[in-house]
Parts: sequence; C-alpha cells; structure tokens
Amino acid sequence: MPKVVRIISRLNIGGPAVHVTNLNYYLDKDYGYSSLLVYGSLAAGEGSMEYLARDKNLRAVNVPELGREINPLKDLKTIWRLYKIIRREKPDIVHTHTAKAGLAGRIAAQLAGVPQIYHTFHGHIFHSYFGRAKSRLFILIEKILALFTTQIVAISAGQKADLLAYGIAKPEKITVIPLGFELEKLQNIQNARHWHSVYNLPPEIILAGIAGRLAPVKNHEYFLEIAARVCAASEQIRFVIIGGGELRARLENSAADKGLRNKVFFAGFLNEPAKIYGDLDLVVLTSRNEGTPVTLIEALACAKPVISTDAGGVTDLVEDGINGYLCGQNEPDIFAEKILKLSRDKNLREQFGRAGQEKVLRTYGVSRLAGDIHRLYSA
Repeated sequence: MPKVVRIISRLNIGGPAVHVTNLNYYLDKDYGYSSLLVYGSLAAGEGSMEYLARDKNLRAVNVPELGREINPLKDLKTIWRLYKIIRREKPDIVHTHTAKAGLAGRIAAQLAGVPQIYHTFHGHIFHSYFGRAKSRLFILIEKILALFTTQIVAISAGQKADLLAYGIAKPEKITVIPLGFELEKLQNIQNARHWHSVYNLPPEIILAGIAGRLAPVKNHEYFLEIAARVCAASEQIRFVIIGGGELRARLENSAADKGLRNKVFFAGFLNEPAKIYGDLDLVVLTSRNEGTPVTLIEALACAKPVISTDAGGVTDLVEDGINGYLCGQNEPDIFAEKILKLSRDKNLREQFGRAGQEKVLRTYGVSRLAGDIHRLYSA
C-alpha cells in the first residue's frame, strides 16, 4: 500500500482544492493508496473548500503557517513542521501542489529523504503577479527545486510549453496530466432560473457570468470594460460576477462609475454549480494568467458556451469558433462583439455548448486523472 503525503498551500475556492481532494479520495479508493492531505490557512477574504475534505472523509492535517503569504520566519517554521509530519508518516511519495506548498513541501521532503517527490503546477507566478525582479527570483527558485523533483506535472500542453520557455526543467522531466473532475454531476444540470429570480430579471434577459476570486490576475476590471460596451449596445444582457476577494469594493465602485448599476451583479461566493451555471447563457473569463481554468471546464460540462482571453492553458479547452471564442488581453471591443453575437443566436449557443460538453467529458474525468497519476507514481 503506497503512502502519499499531498501538500497544498490552502483549500480556497478554486480548482486546486477540488483536484487534490479528488486525487486522495480516488487513489485511495480505486488503487489502494494511503493518503494524507496537508493544507495551510486561507488568506483574508478567501472562501473555503475545506468541506470537500470532510465530505470525502479524507485524512487531513492543517498547518496554519502554510498559506499564500511569503514570510521568511514563518516559511522556515512551515518547512520544519512539514518535515516532522513527513518523518512521522514515512511516505513513499510526497506530491506538492501550488507555489508556496511546492517550495516548503519539496524542501521538507528532500530533507526527510523521501524517495519520490512530485510537484504539480496549477498555474504559475512567473508573470502578472509580481514585479520583474521578484518574478525572476521565483523562476530561479523553481529551477533549483526541479533538480531534486522526481517529476513535474503540468496540467496542459500549453503550461508545459511555458515551463520550458522559462527553463524550469528539461522536457523529459515535465509530464502533462490534465485535470480531472466529477463531471457526471454537471452534465444534466437544468436551467433553474436562479439568477433571474435572485435579481428579479425578466425571462428574456440573457445572462453572462464570470466565476473566480476577485484578484488582480483574474482581471475583472477588463471584464467591466467589456460589460460596459455590451450594455451600451444592448438592453437585453446582464452580467453576474460570482466570487469574492480583496478587490470587491474597488470593482463595485468601478462598476458604478461605468454606469453598470443593476446591469452587473456581484453575487459573492457560491459553491453550488447548479446555481452558478444553470441560469447562465454564456460564461466569460478575462484572466491574464491561467493554468487550466476549472470554471471553464465546469461551464463546458454544463453545455455552456464560453468566451475567454487567450491565457495559459485556456487554448487546451476553448476551440475558437467551435465551443466558444478566444480574445486578446486588450481587445474589449472584439470581446464585446463576441458576447453580443452569442447573445443573439440561441442555436449557436447550443451548438457551442454541445461541442464543449462532449470535449470536457471525454478529456477531464476524475477516473482518467486518478489512473494517470497512478501510472506516474508507478513508473
């Protein structure tokens, strides 16, 4: 029975939390592993997905010092605490996820003499997060960590290309394993008119939604620029922002300044996909940097067409003109035109939705993910 210690910075709302809890559950259930999940504390304003570990009855340990913020003294304490956990557990494998856990967890695993050490990039922090000097430092750190990492996992071919471009490791040391989710729960979601009811909207109103934390990298300000152009051209479209974070007050003020009161709604955190996606006619993403965005996987699994910036691993999901549209980072007029086009053509929305659902159900299932990771560990 192989023993695994899986380490993630925190179980905040987002794809990585779903990914790691699914991995521990299905590897233990289907392949006989014995897994422990180690996770850190949430940042201020973040929503929690710790309930996923509880619902799946996972063995889990919280290390409060392990979180998003960088603090040298806390980080040394984190490495020491992780080292003690690893020494106690004596795992065959340590697998880290996300940047902070990848740093502290891999150092602790190396010090503890763990035979197999893996790291998954769910995105990367090499641009759009920090200034140039700090980004270069993080790239250097990742290159050093890669030297004693058994294998690095990229979640898309596009992300692997990014890692190679930054010189993180040689091609043979980076394996592409797409994300995997319990998508069968999403494919038959019905349109329950949730948002129409919450915001008292007429049934003919078309709804476009964006889901994700309100953080700079998600570029919600760009979303509001696009929404302003769309609303100037049509009275039949409204926008819902699902998620929370440190930028909420600023974005609400920006929406008001753009004349978007009662046209853009800030819904806050919501954990129920049926309510998030069931009443949306199309789903939007405006990120500057992405790994493989879970919100788009979920939207496509619900047969919703998507319009997204061409960021990171998005191109592995969105086929332009097939299941949605891809737009540039600074093309609000073109982005708005695509939203307007889809809003006016129900048949096209349904066509894109069917194509997207077929693609993600085939590619991003949780059983495939668990099998891929098992084969990686067994190689």
